[in-house]
Amino acid sequence: MPNATNAAEWDEEYRAGRWDFLHDVKESPRYGILAGWLASTRTTRALLDIGCGEGLLWRHLAQSPARYVGVDLSPASFEKASLDPATCRFVASDLHDFEPDDGERFSAIVFNEVLYFSQEPEAQLARYAAMLEEGGVIAISMYAPKRPTSGAHKLIARVWEASDAWTVLDDLTLSSAAKGVTWKLRLVRPQ
Repeated sequence: MPNATNAAEWDEEYRAGRWDFLHDVKESPRYGILAGWLASTRTTRALLDIGCGEGLLWRHLAQSPARYVGVDLSPASFEKASLDPATCRFVASDLHDFEPDDGERFSAIVFNEVLYFSQEPEAQLARYAAMLEEGGVIAISMYAPKRPTSGAHKLIARVWEASDAWTVLDDLTLSSAAKGVTWKLRLVRPQ
């Protein structure tokens, strides 16, 4: 089934339970790596989660961020979230259109399975890097299909090439034999 292409379709998929599998134990290693990276770099204070869905990354953090902003195209995904509104804010927006509040900066920005939906992911990485506090990090997670010549792999190569200009703190491939999927993950510190 192809992914939804607009907010109404994403809302319909969330309400129908298509994305409930993200709660499965087989997804937790990917979220655990992202959360571990943020804890290790001490960048959990002000987190911007692009493609946040229900805010599942927040649940995997050992310590709740002082400020969490989740951005997703689907407002219906927020209805399923159970995050503390005192420290969490959801913004229904396309990754291309999101703008932080005046003066708002983040200690970490996570692109969680969302850069595929950009025609120019390199430009989006650069745009979001400007929203980081000094010393902040960007964490990227991308599903890597089994076919190495797929469009997704070409996009991953573009994203990795664009982020090579920064300090690469970690770069890994995660495979789940039980799930039969592979992800590429990267943690960078823009300069």
